[in-house]
Amino acid sequence: MNLLPEDKLVWSPVVANSRMNRERNVSGINSYEQEFQFKPQSFLEEKIRESGKASWLDICCGYGKALMQTAEHFQVRDLQEKIKLKGIDLIDNFPNRESIPSCIKFEAKSIMGFSTEDKYDLITCVHGLHYVGDKLRAIQSAVSFLNHSGLFIANLDLNNILINGTSSRLMMKKLFAQEGFSYNQKTKVLKRSGHTDICFNMKYLGADDTYGPNYTGQDSVTSYYEVE
Repeated sequence: MNLLPEDKLVWSPVVANSRMNRERNVSGINSYEQEFQFKPQSFLEEKIRESGKASWLDICCGYGKALMQTAEHFQVRDLQEKIKLKGIDLIDNFPNRESIPSCIKFEAKSIMGFSTEDKYDLITCVHGLHYVGDKLRAIQSAVSFLNHSGLFIANLDLNNILINGTSSRLMMKKLFAQEGFSYNQKTKVLKRSGHTDICFNMKYLGADDTYGPNYTGQDSVTSYYEVE
């Protein structure tokens, strides 16, 4: 099998999938609320009540529709100055600059190339990990961007992670549990609360973009590792 390194994987037509998260709403039909069974706006409102401000980093944000809707939600409540929203996506298909509220920043970048000193109350990745090569490093990075009471939540199919010489699914469930994550096998949702710097002690070998459809019905990328 010819495994692709990260710099070649980003050019794969599978990774440039335009169907998964481009038009997803923040709540209602075809939404983040449906995927994660909670409303990002309500979560952020609670953070504002607690500390006077709130922040959300959306990884693989697509067109940024959910962030734009969230900005509007807070604008009509005269709370926009208390919210900070950040969206990153591999493809720059964001709204026109003139239409982007001041509380939102978009950046065209892979999660692998993204770094920040900022800490966030909420970090989401809706179906984005299906197209990432080094999924474990992406997860490690994401939880390091959380603040002490923040929430990371993402879709993850354990069938898209293979570890040489092991029962990959059982090992990943064990590793996630050890590091304070919860994983729902039915919904394929991974969660963790609170900032942490972790290392899964896995050597990334490369990715296969020919795996085919995963549980979403869309083609996906399988990531290969070995235990260090």
